[in-house]
Amino acid sequence: MLEKELMLDIQKIRKDFPILNREVNGKPLIYFDNAATSQTPQQVIDCIVDYYSRYNANIHRGVHTLSQEATDAYEEARIKIQQHFNAAKPYEMILTSGTTDSINLVANGFASLLKEGDEIIVSALEHHSNIVPWQMLCEHTGAVLKVIPMFESGQLDMETYVSLLNENTKLVFCNHVSNALGVINPIEFIIEKAHEVNAAVLIDGAQASPHIKADVQALDVDFYVASAHKICGPTGVGLCMERKLAQ
Repeated sequence: MLEKELMLDIQKIRKDFPILNREVNGKPLIYFDNAATSQTPQQVIDCIVDYYSRYNANIHRGVHTLSQEATDAYEEARIKIQQHFNAAKPYEMILTSGTTDSINLVANGFASLLKEGDEIIVSALEHHSNIVPWQMLCEHTGAVLKVIPMFESGQLDMETYVSLLNENTKLVFCNHVSNALGVINPIEFIIEKAHEVNAAVLIDGAQASPHIKADVQALDVDFYVASAHKICGPTGVGLCMERKLAQ
C-alpha cells in the first residue's frame, strides 16, 4: 500500500506543463535541465496572465484601485514565501531579480562595513555568481578571501574550515546544495561554527530550494537566497532572506 501511495502519476504531472506537449526531433519532449531552469506549470502561467490581464500597475506607488490590488497581491506573495521558509517576519523576505542579484545585494551592503585585514570565507563548490562578488568586495575593501577546500568525493573539508575561522572572519558563504555535484553541504555545522566567531553567513539555496524546505529560523542563518525559476516560478524573480540584521 505504501509503495502505491509513493508512486508518482507522471502523466498527470506532465499535463500541468504545457511545454511538454512539444515534440523534439519527432519525439515527446523529455526535459532534464530543471537544475538550471525548471519549466512553468499552467497554474503559474494562468496567475501571470491574470495579473497582466486584470490589475497590472505600480506597487506601493499609487492610490488608485489597480495599484492597491497589485500591492496587495505582491505582499500576499511575500507572506507565502515567508511561511514557506519559516522566516519570522514578512519584511525579512526581500524580493529580487534572482539569486545572483540577492548575492550582490548582500555584497554591496557589506562594502562599507569591511576593512583591510577582515576575512571572508567561501567554499570551493560555489557557483561563479557566489565567487566573483566576494573577489570584487575584497579588492574594494582590502579584505582577504579564503576558500574551504573539498575532497575528491566532493565533500567540503570541515576540519580545514574550522581552522580558517578566527576573530577576523566577518562573512562565510556556502551553497546549500552544489549546482555541479549535487552535494548537500553541512550548512548547520557551517553556520554554527561561523557564529562562534561572530561571522555572518549567507547560504545559496538556489539548488536546494526545489528539493529541501529550508527552515531559516531553525538554521539560524543570516542570509538565505534563491531563485523562482528553479522552483517552477517565473524568471526574473528571486529572494534574499535577511534575518539577523532585521531584528
